[in-house]
Amino acid sequence: MTTVSFSSDWSHQQSGELRAGEPFRIDYDTERLPHCRAERYGQRAWSILAHLRFHPSGKEGAGDVSSGACEVDVPANTSRIELWFHNTDHTGGSSWDSRYGQNYWLDVKASG
Repeated sequence: MTTVSFSSDWSHQQSGELRAGEPFRIDYDTERLPHCRAERYGQRAWSILAHLRFHPSGKEGAGDVSSGACEVDVPANTSRIELWFHNTDHTGGSSWDSRYGQNYWLDVKASG
């Protein structure tokens, strides 16, 4: 399975090719967004979501990377994936990882 990794040093790398109609894994070092870490009743009350927009369809999806990883299914006929991350907590904390609003872009090969 192809993996796209986002490291704490703000680099990202990809192992393998993303293919339309196939899943891939996002590995996310949560230290990239370390500020919103509230707890409630001794439990974690924060999350980091990976937001995805599949092009050209414009279909959107999300995956929780709070634990460091998630798997995402790439819809058929996707040629590019736009990706950004949002960290929130129950106190209203909010921070973004979006290449300063440019988002991350991943190329996708046709299935087959």
